[in-house]
Amino acid sequence: MNCTPRSAAVALFTTLALLPAPLQAQDVLISEVRADAAGHWLELHNRTGQPVDLSNWSLHVATRTPNQPQNYWWAFPLGTVIGADQFLRVHWYQAAPTAPAAGDLWTGSTVWDFLFGLGGEPLRADRGAVGLLRSQQDDMMTTPSIVEDWVSWGDHGFQREWLAVANGRWTQGAHTASIPTGCSLARNTNALAGGTPPVDQWFVDASPTPLEPNLSGAAVTAYGPACAPFGHHLLGAPVLRAPSLPLRGNAAFGLALDHTTGIYGEFAVLVWSRAAAPAGQPSVLPFVPGGCAESIAHPALVEGWLVPTQVMSTWVPLSLANLPLELVGSELHAQALVLDVVAPNPVYQGLSNALQIVFGQ
Repeated sequence: MNCTPRSAAVALFTTLALLPAPLQAQDVLISEVRADAAGHWLELHNRTGQPVDLSNWSLHVATRTPNQPQNYWWAFPLGTVIGADQFLRVHWYQAAPTAPAAGDLWTGSTVWDFLFGLGGEPLRADRGAVGLLRSQQDDMMTTPSIVEDWVSWGDHGFQREWLAVANGRWTQGAHTASIPTGCSLARNTNALAGGTPPVDQWFVDASPTPLEPNLSGAAVTAYGPACAPFGHHLLGAPVLRAPSLPLRGNAAFGLALDHTTGIYGEFAVLVWSRAAAPAGQPSVLPFVPGGCAESIAHPALVEGWLVPTQVMSTWVPLSLANLPLELVGSELHAQALVLDVVAPNPVYQGLSNALQIVFGQ
């Protein structure tokens, strides 16, 4: 005996018919978000080897703006296709130019450009959320299975976020960092294979890459001269380098200072600053013929470490296994001064080049 009333059965079959055929898990991803004067856009990436038709899909943006709807939906136009392993950028709450470039879509900025008559708001860098939905129908907007992807930044608990949590596309109570000016919020797709939680797949990228694969955001750039004054006993002018990238989770990260001896009571002072030296900065080191000036900014110093040197190369471990997400995208500058505390003639033995270090994901 069928205990389901006919009216309920009709409603059930109607609902099932409205559900889109699911793709393989997260074949299409939100891959990057930017929200500053250089652009308010979000980027999608089709990770499959086949084109994907987005004609029945939509984007959902959630905000916390007082006295506003705080929920906005935009429908992809009929015939929108994202090619195999290709990217699509959507300029949110902006009118389209006369001749849009290939790979770019523009939502418009009037109430008629958005679904359900709610209009829209510009993307905000401090906090917000974006969802990629496999439906454009009003009666499906409380169905978790339509949420293909989601990201919340700067805060959590946005309207409709629970749908992403229920469908395993987000973690309750989680959010990424806010988006600094000049940067984007970017997806590390390499983290998908390792079962990394959704929030930890995102990093603040100092080098936005619209319509291209995301960079890790990590970078090490050497600058400034390395030098040693007359009378030093080093194996050469000290050279500071990073053998691996400063990636969040890289437990093996560290700095190497080459040409040290490890004898004579030799130490290295590794000094950290927030910036490179401005033009004309005077040196604080005592004048020694053949000496050189610092390459990092004195007023922006944050810390200094005294490290015993080793033979030929001194290793300074700097595990990033537990680097907080908030520090991803941050920048520090390092330089090392080698001292001899037993036979201080000269007082310092050498000054390394500087390193600009940008931490990435």
